[in-house]
Amino acid sequence: MFLNQQLVALASHPAALLVHPHAQRTGGGTLRNQVLAAGFGRARVYSRMFVTDWKPWATLTNEDLHGFRAYTDLFNYCDLPLARKCLPVALLRDPIHRAVSLYHFVRRKEAHDLHNLAMSTGLEEFYRAASGMNPRYFRNVQTSRICGKADARLALEYILTRYIAVGFTRDLNAFAETLSRLFNLSNVQVDQKASDRHAAQITPKFRETVLSQNEEDLALFEVMSRGPPYRLKTLSIRGDAARRAKRLRDKGLAAGRGIGKRIQRLTSKTS
Repeated sequence: MFLNQQLVALASHPAALLVHPHAQRTGGGTLRNQVLAAGFGRARVYSRMFVTDWKPWATLTNEDLHGFRAYTDLFNYCDLPLARKCLPVALLRDPIHRAVSLYHFVRRKEAHDLHNLAMSTGLEEFYRAASGMNPRYFRNVQTSRICGKADARLALEYILTRYIAVGFTRDLNAFAETLSRLFNLSNVQVDQKASDRHAAQITPKFRETVLSQNEEDLALFEVMSRGPPYRLKTLSIRGDAARRAKRLRDKGLAAGRGIGKRIQRLTSKTS
């Protein structure tokens, strides 16, 4: 677990805002419900699950956040010109276990866009097809949430300069205890499930596919797991160029999917 000692003292300030950019299938739902809502009270946690006129993080003002002690949702973090101090936190998960968890999550959610695909395919086939259809949901989501870009180096810089704490899905209990101590939370009891309970489904081919598409998330996960001094491995010029090319490709795929969805909505309105 990472704890930013330079920011620890700020957690006890009554105006400090705990901010959690939630990457799907990393334990964010548990953090929201069993830590933040339980500790602060639902009325003081800004989330689409609790606020009827919810707004995305990037559009919020001081007035919007008045009375709230925490913000948590599916968003990419960015600095806002707020009058109060923001203290972001993050949860990291092995990209492979996150990919497996996504598959089983989509199979459980009948209303999910990819539910039919998940029900008609196995893990490997599903991931290969779904990650191409919606890269923003499957590829390098954790680094994007932390700093707004699929870039492990920038994400690490944000963590070291802005984040008060970073924990791991596999040890959510310890992370919850740390946040409870920092922010003086009570009534926090975490029901943690085994993060690798589907390990038997992970084949060498699946592992290779997932990691080739989540190089930024993997690099960040590994450097944070190793502990201080938190230094990323230096890439060769060719390796760095290849990573940049992948990021641009995934960004292009995501943009194309967004345009397609907008066209679909416009078509349905005019038909």
